[in-house]
Amino acid sequence: MKKLLFAFFLIVTSMSHSKDLYNSNPSSTNNEVFSFDIKPSITSEFIRIETNKPNYSLHLKIIDKAGFIRMEKKLHLDREVDVSELRKGYYLIKIYSENDMAIRRFYKGQDAVSNK
Repeated sequence: MKKLLFAFFLIVTSMSHSKDLYNSNPSSTNNEVFSFDIKPSITSEFIRIETNKPNYSLHLKIIDKAGFIRMEKKLHLDREVDVSELRKGYYLIKIYSENDMAIRRFYKGQDAVSNK
């Protein structure tokens, strides 16, 4: 009797899980992947952040090549960041939006080395 009840329990729970997987509401899930671009990628003063989610607030971190956070700020509607205080070199920008995160790289300075 115990084995029969256990088998019935397994069948019912597996059916309810498979039902949830196939009948999930597509409007409640967000299938869009967060991404952003830096314009221009070689700069000496300002960078502009362009995202595919323009109405979301952003949390920005600019990290140098040693791994130190050189700038951290929240961006709302104004997506322009002043990087004139940073030293010349390559930096990573890590941006958080809601539950998403993306990373890009930019060069601060006048001349850049071409990798082509």
